[in-house]
Amino acid sequence: MLRTAFSQIRHRTGRSLALVAGVLAATTGFTLLTSTAETSQLRTTGTVNDNFRGAYDILVRPAGSRTAQESGQGLVRPNFLSGQFGGITLAQQARIARMSGVDVSAPVAMVGYVLDNSRVAVDVTAQVDRARTQQLITVKPTWHTDRGLSTLDDDLPNYVYVTKNRVVWPDFHLDPERERADPSWQAPPPSYANGFDVKKALAVCDDPESSPPPLEVLPDGRSVPICPTDSSIARSASGRGGLYVAHLTEGGTFRLESGTSRRLTVNISWPVSMLLAAVDPAQEAKLVGLDKAVVSGRYLRRKETSVARPSGNGRSSAAVPLLMSSAPQVDEQMSATVSRSPAGPVGLAGRAHKALDTVIAAKKGVRVATVPYTVDAVYGKNRRGADLYRIIQSGAPSYRTGADGSLTPRKVRADIDTLWANDNHTGWPTPWLARDGKQRPLVRVPEYQAPDFRAGEWQGEGLAVGTYDPKRLTEFSALSEVPMETYQPVAATGADTASRRLLGGRALLPNSNPGGYLATPPQLLTTLAALPRVLDPSSEQAAAPISAIRVRVDGVTGTDARSRERVRLVAERISRETGLGVDLTMGSSPAPRTVHLPAGDYGRPALALSEGWSRKGVAARIVEAADRKSLLLFGLVLGVCALFLVNSASAAVRDRRRELAVLACLGWSRSRITALVIGETALLGIVAGGLGALLSLLLAGPSGLGVSPLRAAAAVPIALALSVLAAAVPALRASAGHPATSLRPAVRAARRPRSHRTVTGLARANLVRVPGRTLLGAAALAVGVAAVTSVAAILWSFEDDVVGTVMGDAIALRARGVDIAAAAGTALLGSFAAADVIYLGIRERAAEFAVLRASGWSDGELIRLVLTEGALLGGLGALTGSAAGLGLMARLTGSATPALVTTALLAALAGIVLATAASLVPALMLTRTADAALLQED
Repeated sequence: MLRTAFSQIRHRTGRSLALVAGVLAATTGFTLLTSTAETSQLRTTGTVNDNFRGAYDILVRPAGSRTAQESGQGLVRPNFLSGQFGGITLAQQARIARMSGVDVSAPVAMVGYVLDNSRVAVDVTAQVDRARTQQLITVKPTWHTDRGLSTLDDDLPNYVYVTKNRVVWPDFHLDPERERADPSWQAPPPSYANGFDVKKALAVCDDPESSPPPLEVLPDGRSVPICPTDSSIARSASGRGGLYVAHLTEGGTFRLESGTSRRLTVNISWPVSMLLAAVDPAQEAKLVGLDKAVVSGRYLRRKETSVARPSGNGRSSAAVPLLMSSAPQVDEQMSATVSRSPAGPVGLAGRAHKALDTVIAAKKGVRVATVPYTVDAVYGKNRRGADLYRIIQSGAPSYRTGADGSLTPRKVRADIDTLWANDNHTGWPTPWLARDGKQRPLVRVPEYQAPDFRAGEWQGEGLAVGTYDPKRLTEFSALSEVPMETYQPVAATGADTASRRLLGGRALLPNSNPGGYLATPPQLLTTLAALPRVLDPSSEQAAAPISAIRVRVDGVTGTDARSRERVRLVAERISRETGLGVDLTMGSSPAPRTVHLPAGDYGRPALALSEGWSRKGVAARIVEAADRKSLLLFGLVLGVCALFLVNSASAAVRDRRRELAVLACLGWSRSRITALVIGETALLGIVAGGLGALLSLLLAGPSGLGVSPLRAAAAVPIALALSVLAAAVPALRASAGHPATSLRPAVRAARRPRSHRTVTGLARANLVRVPGRTLLGAAALAVGVAAVTSVAAILWSFEDDVVGTVMGDAIALRARGVDIAAAAGTALLGSFAAADVIYLGIRERAAEFAVLRASGWSDGELIRLVLTEGALLGGLGALTGSAAGLGLMARLTGSATPALVTTALLAALAGIVLATAASLVPALMLTRTADAALLQED
């Protein structure tokens, strides 16, 4: 038997090579395509494990703080700390920190916005005309934000009156040393060095309660008061609109009340609202390495409540310790427009303050310079002046949700002058940008005066003990970024072309408007221990000051089930024992949401913004989707390869039907004939399997697939098993029939004679009369078309599961190459199976074509007949496969999207074209074969 099998293989070289090629293609394709699916899965899982973890795994917030958008879509909003001022007690925080499994428990208590009143010195030395006796320099600031889209003009400029006449300033007789030595000592009333009557000067200014003004000594010896303007008196608390006096000396220096200098500068108040938060220094150091990010000064101490702040009289007072961000993290600029009055006398001296505004308005100057500044020029320069008297808290924005899921924040109103009213200090103005439109409600925290404040030991201010650089914090993958607005500003990019053009391709950043849509991160950090100096102990917020707790779980190593379960158990325990709201942020990833921001009040048009919310559980869903995709691809590849082998084995048996019939007539038993066919096929399968293993290893390297030698060696037993199984059914069928029937394929019995006047009709009749062969060819092609449709659906389903987040988009891009390779390879293997069946079917009918040619058919008509049969067969198989693939994937994925339907139709069209093309090669071969040779096949 074995000798006969070898003999058949040797003498039927063409048939043997065809079978070997079929088995080789099937096994190699199976090895490479399953490796492709596994490579895609490994790359996906590897990317997830490399990027799954953010700074914390669990976000704990007060119960009820989660918005509808968050609850309905599994999101954590940016600005999640906005509007959340307290709600968690210190006892709840301590309980969470003691729980088993908790590695880090980092609380953050939002206090509110406080004022940093820094000043920028505008140098106007070059704008002074040294040839003039008197001149008025006007410095008008203009504020810019929103990437230059919003512009606010200050309606109250600062003025510098420059005169060459001698100026006499009042002497207030201050003596700090005597005051320190004798606290009961009081300075005498102010006076002028030239003896001018102070009361007379105040009478000229028509303001007997104000401070004495400076005197200008005219050339005739008269001393004339230079009174403050009416507007500067009305706005004295804002530090704006002041009238300053400078004496231009003969030596070219400027003599001012504060001293003499070669440079003349005008201080412009630049108030910046800064968000203050309290943290646990030790836990922040463990969470993000905050202690390692300090670039100047020192780090906060956990239990410190105050630091000594030196004062001007040699004493010191208590101040709240602050750790300041090295970057303002806001978008603010100021341009100072410098103007000079026309030539001639200015005429300010001797005018009452109420008349000065009119005189100054008539002296409209000519612009001589514009000097730009950024907020970096003033940020942090006033370390000793964080005003803790006025604390403004902003609430969370509310939204209208559009039909497309986009969000539009609602506008709110606020009385800015009342909110920022200043009753304690002069020169502490309201932030200019706070007057812009608002999307977050604002409230002012009731002023609290601690006992040591009333004793004069506490001045209600903060002192920066150190500065930290947010860029030096522990870095986490951008793919798994969780809300980190404790240190990073929430940036929103343009969501459409128009918005991106308006923003200049940059992100929209927050500014000093506490009611603006985008919130700043806390630029000032203090300790939880210092909160009693800022918040009234009897207030509701002081009783539960913590706004959120960020928890990192111990023992989490990846997205494996064990790590996910550890996080889930800790989260459940926190929720059960504290009653607080818990969000699992492990494996989260930024998920952009479109926000339609209404137009601002100072020029900024409405913008469509893309804002990075955080979608929870992205990593777990990606891993599950990758596993599901790999399983579906594996099953599809296995089915296509098995069908290819069945087609190859069946074709080999059909090609030998006459030989098998002769052997049966010579007395061979059914079992012996079956064993011969299976043995021959098994031998060829072993050879093809070995060649497939070598070919897989050779192709794996250049393609970047992970095919190990063990996986490649598995091709040999797989090829043997599939070859035997594929040959078993046709071998049994060949040995079971009568020898006479084996000489002809099964043909449908004719019912009554019908004439076919067209080639299409004859082609259709030829397909119908041999149903077995027709259905086999159609089935082979149907599998190929169904493969393309199914693979496309699998890939789209995978992308639908993961795309829409930063991590998902990155993984979809990385997996797409190998996925497309799997789809193309699977479809190509199915197409080869269809082409093989069509080719062998035409060979079986070679004698029929010889008869037609002998009857007068031309070669062109024969080719047309073959192509028409191929097209009809292709249409039957392609449409069936398209419908089958579409139906199967619609059931698995839950819907048949327009894209999937379009792909199915295109795959069907490609299948018809492929079947027609496959018919062309044997048709051309038939036209080149002599009729006698064709008839000899019968």
